[in-house]
Amino acid sequence: MNKRMTAATLAALTLACVLASCGDTAETPIETNAVQTTAETAANEPSIDYEGYEFRILNNLSNVAYVNMGELGQTGETLDDTIYERNMAVADALNITFKIENREYRDTFDTISRVVPAGDDVYDIYTLDLSFMTSHATNGYLMNVLDIESIDLENPWWNKNAIDSVTIGDYVFSLFGDLHVAYYEAFYPAVFNKQILQELDLDDPYQLVLDGTWTLDAMLNMMMAAKSNLDGDDKWTTADRYPFTMYEENGSICLLSTSNVFLFEKNEDNIPVWSGLSERFLDTYDKLVKSAFSVKHNNALNSSGVVSTSTLEKHRAMMHEGKALFMFEPLGAVKNLRDVDFEIGIVPLPKYDEAQEEYRTYIFASANALAIPVTNPDPERTGTILECMAELSRNTVRKVFFDETLDYKYAQDEQAQKMLDIMFSNGAFELGYVYGWGGLVYKAMQCLNAGKAEIVSPIEKLVATAEADLAATVEAFEALGN
Repeated sequence: MNKRMTAATLAALTLACVLASCGDTAETPIETNAVQTTAETAANEPSIDYEGYEFRILNNLSNVAYVNMGELGQTGETLDDTIYERNMAVADALNITFKIENREYRDTFDTISRVVPAGDDVYDIYTLDLSFMTSHATNGYLMNVLDIESIDLENPWWNKNAIDSVTIGDYVFSLFGDLHVAYYEAFYPAVFNKQILQELDLDDPYQLVLDGTWTLDAMLNMMMAAKSNLDGDDKWTTADRYPFTMYEENGSICLLSTSNVFLFEKNEDNIPVWSGLSERFLDTYDKLVKSAFSVKHNNALNSSGVVSTSTLEKHRAMMHEGKALFMFEPLGAVKNLRDVDFEIGIVPLPKYDEAQEEYRTYIFASANALAIPVTNPDPERTGTILECMAELSRNTVRKVFFDETLDYKYAQDEQAQKMLDIMFSNGAFELGYVYGWGGLVYKAMQCLNAGKAEIVSPIEKLVATAEADLAATVEAFEALGN
């Protein structure tokens, strides 16, 4: 068989997958004329038969994101069942079986770090937090997806924005797309309490987004209007109302990057560079540190009297109890608010100003990514399987995830879905945080969380180390291309 799958063959596989998963009575997302054309073309194409090959997936578990890859089987939950049916359709179309193994992130990381250098062919693909996967890439453990002809990243079922934002040079090692919806849950939204908004007669964030006037200033003004020492005792406790709640360890970078400025940018060769702190970044930092981060207790996390087992759960508890106007955390965590006794809303992070053309959404560095180990015995076969899984997911898994899971387990209103569409259309990672160069991005977060007005000096102290780390990363990728 020709390893490079033609468009007609892929179309035929997609048709086979759709028919296998939907049956005769289900509504197919493909138009009648398209089906007829596909069937006619496929009649002249060779069938693909992988002779019962066992497709082996090492799947990384998450405490936030939905990571089921089909191992749960049919559970009665629509999304679980749709993923399982997708796998069965692909298995039938390509004559393969699936073997899916689940492990915690540290175990997943250690397993790949052990078996790949040893040359052991154990897994065809695996998923892992992106920030952990980077060392696998720089050590040469992962395939360059651009070398696999059966994968076409221009196809709409791959999220090219997310993939491109972490690509260095011409080495693509991580995949994001409809195949595994976990990465959608790593997008950072601004979640708000509608009840507080209405009580204070504040502007509707939904309408501001649609009007293009949802800016950092607009959000900060709302935050500060919501702040209130409700019991009048001048002590900031669980009895009071706060501008926002956020897990400080990794959250504040979402607000620093909302203005579409990143500490590390890329040059014309797609190589990340350090160009210093831009005026736009400094202005964004200044606005934040003079308002929302001017005092520690503006973050409900730092209130007194919260009984919780962890810092992470403490900040969530304050939102759950209706004590904060906004919450900033990856989307996957929002399902923890399903049983609150007030309505929540979800909007993209705001723009720097109205002149900024698009809303830019920060994607958490620990987003679940998919990669192919270099020990994979047949990357073209793997590419064909992934393309079939991903395209079928576009019409099935993605639809269920967007239309049912997001709507009914996150925010139960029609406008929220529009907001999520805007969010997902323009997400990006902060490279400096993904790779951890010099701890520079983490330092910026520390300074903001502490309300320190001076940011230039602390950052400058780390620049030399960050540039050395960055150079080592670039050199590693360049060496892999030789």
